[in-house]
Amino acid sequence: MRKICLIYTGGTIGMKQNPNGKLAPVNFDELRASIPSLELLPIQLDVITVQHPVDSSEMQPEGWIDLVERIEVNYDAYDGFVILHGTDTMAYTASALSFMIQGLNKPVIITGSQLPIGVLRTDATENLLSALEFAAMERDGIPLIQEVCIYFEYKLYRGNRAYKRSSNEFNAFSSPNYPALGESGVRMTVYEELLWKSNRTTTFQKSIDASVGVVTLYPGLKFEQLPVLKDWKVLLLRTFGAGNAPNSHSFIEFLSRCEKSGIQIINTSQCVSGRIVPGLYDSSSAIERFNVLSASDMTFESTLVKSMVLLGQNLSQDEFAVKFSESISGECA
Repeated sequence: MRKICLIYTGGTIGMKQNPNGKLAPVNFDELRASIPSLELLPIQLDVITVQHPVDSSEMQPEGWIDLVERIEVNYDAYDGFVILHGTDTMAYTASALSFMIQGLNKPVIITGSQLPIGVLRTDATENLLSALEFAAMERDGIPLIQEVCIYFEYKLYRGNRAYKRSSNEFNAFSSPNYPALGESGVRMTVYEELLWKSNRTTTFQKSIDASVGVVTLYPGLKFEQLPVLKDWKVLLLRTFGAGNAPNSHSFIEFLSRCEKSGIQIINTSQCVSGRIVPGLYDSSSAIERFNVLSASDMTFESTLVKSMVLLGQNLSQDEFAVKFSESISGECA
């Protein structure tokens, strides 16, 4: 019998109305009582509840570190992990765990729901049961899935490739630049040729540096009025299309101020599908004057969190550039 550790962090899946009439997290014991079919799964399920379950909008890097520590402490005792998490920051957490835990040889599957567990038509039951089934899959005693995933509405995604696309549909997540790893229907299907497998020794990083700034370009943005903050070590520049930006004096002067401050600039597109293609259009020529890294086809969530994790390794700027450009956990092509 497979042993699965379920870590409950909070989120919509485990919420009920509080005395003020607003949804707030509850203890997992109340959640478990609403899903009697859990007892039908052929697994040994142990539950860990974080000390203070939170709405995912309150998830911070410290929460990622806490999850990494909990997985590390219990790593050898279980065949897989399922994390219950709110949907709003689920893609950030999935990306963080994929970078902070290297050399995974068992699944870490994150799931949640759009409706609370006790509500009519809730999606919580199916999401939780299927996530547990995927986590328990094995061949010859070896876990079939050996990476961080998001399971939501019949689809299993690579965690650092997914993003939340809708706040009011059950089909809330999408993976625009990489296919789904599996599907849940009459049969549970895994597309094994798409799975990520690491040959590294398992390691757990427990440091994060969130000194990352974000500037989203838009028509009318006055670059001369943009401050360059002192605590920025990395700046994510959310450009148009395939990495385009205005070829204007004020924009060039802004990039120059960033570079003089020692900030590593990363070009990441506002488009959710596609990739950065440096030099494709003349409108990207301003960016080409500077030492700007490409986010390739990574999601914004993955780009942001990967930067934080690498900054937490105290790398030199050259080392950061090399590691950022590599695919660490299947996050980019």
